[in-house]
Amino acid sequence: MTDAPRHPRRPRPLGALTRYVVVPLLLLAIGTRLGMFLEHRRAALPAPGEVAAPLIAAASAPAAAGPAEAPPACDLAASFQDNIYPSLMLSFGVAYPEYTRCLTVTVRHVPAAGAAQVRLDSSLFLQPLEVPLTAAGGPQVLSPELPWNFDALRRTAQMQPQTFLATVLVDGRSVAESTLVCTVHSVNEAVSRLYLASSGQWQDTSVCFASFVNEDHPWISGVLQDAIAGGTVRSFTGYQAGPAGVVAQVQAVWDTLAAKGLSYVNVATDSGTSSLVSTQYVRFLDQSVHDQGANCVDASVLFASVLRRIGLRPVLVFRPGHCFAGFYDAAEGGRLVAFETTMLGTAPFAAAAAEGAKELQATLPYVGSPQYSVVDIALCRQEGINPIPYQAALN
Repeated sequence: MTDAPRHPRRPRPLGALTRYVVVPLLLLAIGTRLGMFLEHRRAALPAPGEVAAPLIAAASAPAAAGPAEAPPACDLAASFQDNIYPSLMLSFGVAYPEYTRCLTVTVRHVPAAGAAQVRLDSSLFLQPLEVPLTAAGGPQVLSPELPWNFDALRRTAQMQPQTFLATVLVDGRSVAESTLVCTVHSVNEAVSRLYLASSGQWQDTSVCFASFVNEDHPWISGVLQDAIAGGTVRSFTGYQAGPAGVVAQVQAVWDTLAAKGLSYVNVATDSGTSSLVSTQYVRFLDQSVHDQGANCVDASVLFASVLRRIGLRPVLVFRPGHCFAGFYDAAEGGRLVAFETTMLGTAPFAAAAAEGAKELQATLPYVGSPQYSVVDIALCRQEGINPIPYQAALN
């Protein structure tokens, strides 16, 4: 018995739902997935012309450079906490020029190529100062001699700000700048002491007061003429008259100044803007005469000016908080005669000399200690400490 032959099963025809709904949805899903895949690939491809650019850039890129050089820079600083004292420069400028070099400029990162220099500008200079700089290296610190306009310093009647400008130039082109605003003090502020950070001690600079003694002041001639006209002395001959004649000449000056109405006024101002400097306001001769008053320093400076004019050797004597005047009664030193200038207008010269003798006796043992000193005007002149020039008041 043999099996009957089997016929292959025919595929079942798709139903209408499958044919018209399921199949189109499957095709749509497959097409969407394929489109997303192709879009993602297209976004990852470089835009036209970008394929060769990285190769070109890589081929032409220089070797890795070292750290970039720092740009040039400069800084300005001034002595005494950015305070400038014209009287200090006018009195010490010749004898101690370092006091006129009160500005310091520090230059960093000077370029190795090109001609480099630093220029300093100020309205207190006669002209800008240009200082060459050396080749590149470490910081360069400069304290050059400055072209001060001393006439402008002499005219500084009150404290005021002043701007200083430092410019670093390379081949004439500015590459760095620095400005500094300093306080310029009145020329009437005499510097009596300076604090030295290096030693931690105060340095006595009372010789600065010698620059307020002006034996060349034109006002003195009138005083001497009035003294002779008063009949106390017939002439001023200095030490030629002997010790007694010297005292008589000083008394004649005392009486003449008292007759002019000058008297003592207890006024002494100190700006106090720097903790490193001690100063006192001092009137010039014409200012004391105009004000008809003088404190202890003003009157002592005035008398020292007149006494030096007649050929005597005056001194200023300082102790804490006070100043009085004196003179030697002989050309070769002789006896130091002191007198209390605050008694002008209230007592005769003999009384002022008696009080001055007591003051001197109490002061001399301490001379050389802080705030005790005797300023010999003749010795100061020998050291180059000259009078601050007289300047007529501007109307």
